[in-house]
Amino acid sequence: MGDDWNLPPVERSSTLEQVHRVLRDAIIDGSIPPGAHLRELHLADDLETSRGTVREAIRHLVQEGLVEHVLHRGNFVQSLSVSDRLDVYVAREAIEVGVATRLLGVEAELDVAALEGAMAELRRAAVGHARPTEEMIAADMRFHQQLVALVQSPRLDRAYDTLAVETRILLRHQPEYPWREYVDDHQRLLDALQRRDPQLPQLVAAHLRLSAELIGGELAGLAEALA
Repeated sequence: MGDDWNLPPVERSSTLEQVHRVLRDAIIDGSIPPGAHLRELHLADDLETSRGTVREAIRHLVQEGLVEHVLHRGNFVQSLSVSDRLDVYVAREAIEVGVATRLLGVEAELDVAALEGAMAELRRAAVGHARPTEEMIAADMRFHQQLVALVQSPRLDRAYDTLAVETRILLRHQPEYPWREYVDDHQRLLDALQRRDPQLPQLVAAHLRLSAELIGGELAGLAEALA
């Protein structure tokens, strides 16, 4: 039996990845707002690519939870309730607390260089800002992704990447919060990990719950104002 696998050309695959990334980034940064109708033909013209490529990119966005497919109507950027949006923190807590618990049981020395780099990047991005900027948000999520990456599970990394995307959208609704406290909240987790503090899982849970509480309050207030 030959190895005739009918693999797609590299260029086609690269185009799909680019279209997916462009649409994903536009949804994350709000350029394409919640509730927007993603029309394949219109997007294909805008992006100068094929309708099939756009359709496949949207299919990936549906799988990631960023887009909802409505039968006979089309594809729409997710517009979720406050509780639905904050469910991402429930999922993150389950993963990150589990990661913290597992890391405490690792006998070998942990290579936290990438985590330290993400911490330094967050500190640089945060200085002087009362609310999270896009640069801060990206650095914040890199910190947490590097924490998860320490358990060296590619499947867990892939699962967490989707949560990171949803969190980046939510963090735009973080209320004013002193930047030093924002940074210290993350530094506290890194310090606890480095000294193998048995309270690390609890610290991670408290960190995520505080963020969910602050964002939830901001979103609830926004919903009231629009009601």
